[in-house]
Amino acid sequence: MKQIYKINNDKFKGIFISLNYTMHVTKEELSETAVLASILSKSSKKYKNQTEIEKYLYKLYGANFDVNVQKIGDLYDLEFKIGFVNKKFLPGNINLLKSCLEFLNEIIYNPNIENETFGNELVQREKLTILEKVKQRKDNKISYAVINTEALLNKDKVSGYYLFGDEEIIPNITGNELYKRYQNVINNSCITMVISGNLDGYENIENDVDEVFGNKLETKYKYDELVVNKKSEILDDISETIELQDTNQSVITYGMKIENVTDKDFYVINMYNAILGGTAASKLFQNFREKESLAYIVRSRYYRFKDMIIIYAGIKKEDYEKAKLVLNNELNQIVNGNITEEEFTAAKESLLSDLIEWEDDKIAIAKMFFSNLFAFKNEKVTIEEMIENMKSVTMQDVIDISKRIKLEQVYFLRGDSNV
Repeated sequence: MKQIYKINNDKFKGIFISLNYTMHVTKEELSETAVLASILSKSSKKYKNQTEIEKYLYKLYGANFDVNVQKIGDLYDLEFKIGFVNKKFLPGNINLLKSCLEFLNEIIYNPNIENETFGNELVQREKLTILEKVKQRKDNKISYAVINTEALLNKDKVSGYYLFGDEEIIPNITGNELYKRYQNVINNSCITMVISGNLDGYENIENDVDEVFGNKLETKYKYDELVVNKKSEILDDISETIELQDTNQSVITYGMKIENVTDKDFYVINMYNAILGGTAASKLFQNFREKESLAYIVRSRYYRFKDMIIIYAGIKKEDYEKAKLVLNNELNQIVNGNITEEEFTAAKESLLSDLIEWEDDKIAIAKMFFSNLFAFKNEKVTIEEMIENMKSVTMQDVIDISKRIKLEQVYFLRGDSNV
């Protein structure tokens, strides 16, 4: 069984290929996979270093290549992606598809391995690269507070782990462990290829994929067989966590979970989030930031794979108690139906505009399609259908969903130079 999906649109000049390996992982395996991704992006048996990779991509008329890791709820995804120009826009109709597929095959299935291990020098260098990313999460206080809130809401789940791993685990990873992790990834993942862009003249693209990869893309798991959201009970009690840091910045976050979410609720929750704090016309922006002058930044973020919303705001440490009062009031305003027509219209227009913009980007289209596979467990959902569903959301839908949103975690990163 192979999962290869094509999205053709002749408005584009190029083609984008996203090849994904999606899996359940432990905290240790997540850290190993993050390091592995960095290693695989830099070399293979044929291309010994990043310079050789870049030289080859230049010959492919500047094809763009990258390796990415991402969390999909409680799943972890390793993505190899490449973008290149359709042959009809190149001199002599030069066909880059086969070369790009062969390049991906080389990078993924012919890594720089000797005697069932990655070389020590390469491993140590890329461990330092990933470790630096892990440590840098502390530099941006807003981001750091949100990451900590995610962890508090999702204890012992992938969605609660930091994207690039754990700084206590990474230094101890060995080349041999990475080889074993590599074997596990390519043999025990849900493998999905999404091809989007201008596919005119590439009617037999699946044949090219088969010719290059053979049976390597036969997937052990289908996308609808993996558990995206390992749900935990929504708690009645509200936890409050205060962390002191020697900084001038303070950040408050609210971690909220949503009860009994269905596919239809996706559109309503997006509307709720936009009205609450997702746009410059939102309640939090207009009231918390502008009217009350409590924050230099305030937003809310909806996590579609985890049925949760996190509010975050940069505040002064002495405004903590007032900030909670104002946040609670804004949440209650929606529950009580106090949403103006202007707020509702601005939120819907913003969301529809975002979806329309996604249609104008072949990478965004592929990303949304892949996301929908795991969120809706459905390969037929189109952006056009999403737009129509978003249009149908009513104000009463938003009020109803607000009553199923429960505050579970308050987190305060208190900046205090006396720490």
